[in-house]
Amino acid sequence: MAYSRVAILGTGLIGSSVGLALKAARPQTQVVGYDASGDNLRRAQGVKAIDRRGSLRDALADAELVVVSTPVGAMKALFEEIAPILPTQALVMDTGSTKTQVLDWAASLLPQGVRFVGGHPMAGKTETGPDAADAKLFQGAVWCLAPLPATPRDAIDEAVALVESLGASPYFVDPSEHDGLVASVSHLPYVMSVALIRHLGHERSWRETASVAAGGFAYTTHLTDSDPQMFFDISRTNRDNLIRRLDLYINELESLRELIRTDSPDVKSAFEEARQLHQDWLAGRAQGQAAEGDNPLPTTRSMLTGSLFGRFGRADRDRP
Repeated sequence: MAYSRVAILGTGLIGSSVGLALKAARPQTQVVGYDASGDNLRRAQGVKAIDRRGSLRDALADAELVVVSTPVGAMKALFEEIAPILPTQALVMDTGSTKTQVLDWAASLLPQGVRFVGGHPMAGKTETGPDAADAKLFQGAVWCLAPLPATPRDAIDEAVALVESLGASPYFVDPSEHDGLVASVSHLPYVMSVALIRHLGHERSWRETASVAAGGFAYTTHLTDSDPQMFFDISRTNRDNLIRRLDLYINELESLRELIRTDSPDVKSAFEEARQLHQDWLAGRAQGQAAEGDNPLPTTRSMLTGSLFGRFGRADRDRP
């Protein structure tokens, strides 16, 4: 669908990148931005991610597409605020890093019949804010989609078309499954990075240690440059999954520690196995394929009734 008017609520990196990508695809689209941070709004307009700034009511007026791209922790209050003024026929999507609580909030707070599709583009940068926005940020990325059970089919089709128009591949996933998956490959790596630099940075010898730190250390800790507020919200809305992943990771560290302590020859085998796993993942990623045994990325509307839909697919199929 070609949108004439779009509202972007939250003009950080992702929201501003959506604005740039929409404008690149259809320059005549009018994009109106709203953000609690006036500075973010000014910068988003400065990089041409939005055409103009407005109040929440101004941004939503006559909007055909509403993109909620605030930190997850702000979404509950924002849903409460927009509920009475949402345009009836607008497609509403979020870009939050966790999905279970976001969809629960949407179901309970947004008006009945809202055309809401939860989403999470698996793309980003450690740089934050609208100045880092990029119209090509979503090219080749996976974009997770999780509709509400009551979301009409035409809204789901529309969300798929939108994601594909931005260069991403739609991936339908149950929200609880989504939160478990991203806890492993997105949230855990950030916490690992935080723990490493805090562990060393609190030592008395940190000044001397820092003087010999090089590329490997920089690469391993670069995720700490990510937005702390975003990951604070993640830690609160995906707590159980993150704790479970931390426990499993600690077990793996303890296993490696024991191999090293006992001078086991299996240390080398563990290192070799890790390298092979990483190389296999990179090879599959480069080919645009999922690892053997995983579901391939769905890119067509036929996947709307597939097994990836989980409870949402079943609810949708039950509707006339």
